[in-house]
Amino acid sequence: MQEQLTQERLMKLLQYDKATGEFTWLVRKGSRAEKGAVAGSDDGQGYIHIAIDGTYHRAHRLAWLYCHGRWPDGQVDHLNHRRDDNRLSNLREVSHSENQRNASRCRNNTSGEHGISYESGRQRWRVQVSALGTGRRKHVGYFSTMHEAIAARDAAYALNGYHANHGK
Repeated sequence: MQEQLTQERLMKLLQYDKATGEFTWLVRKGSRAEKGAVAGSDDGQGYIHIAIDGTYHRAHRLAWLYCHGRWPDGQVDHLNHRRDDNRLSNLREVSHSENQRNASRCRNNTSGEHGISYESGRQRWRVQVSALGTGRRKHVGYFSTMHEAIAARDAAYALNGYHANHGK
């Protein structure tokens, strides 16, 4: 069984710049990882990952270990939704449910607003949010205008602990 990477081992291999979020190699790690080179590559999902001792680690989790001396208990959220922006000021440790309350708007969203859809049968805008702690969708109401729907959605978000950047 492979031992878990420690802060001490990480700091022997990589230097982390909190201001840029980049890791650079302190040692040569083969032909593709020269000493002083920026470490990591895109993992295909937009995150930067870095191979250490035969295991790939996401850079935002390594940044947490590097700066805090421990692996995060939950998830590490990118506040600005950019998966490759690993500056320490852009990262926060959250639970899974907290991370879901700072999600980007879905690509197939047709209203342009998170949590709002148009009900053509009623000719009204419908607002739904996920209720805090339950994971279930909560119906907030139907509204005549998009402006009213946005106001109701934002009030429901505030009551349910959503991050200000949610759906942006």
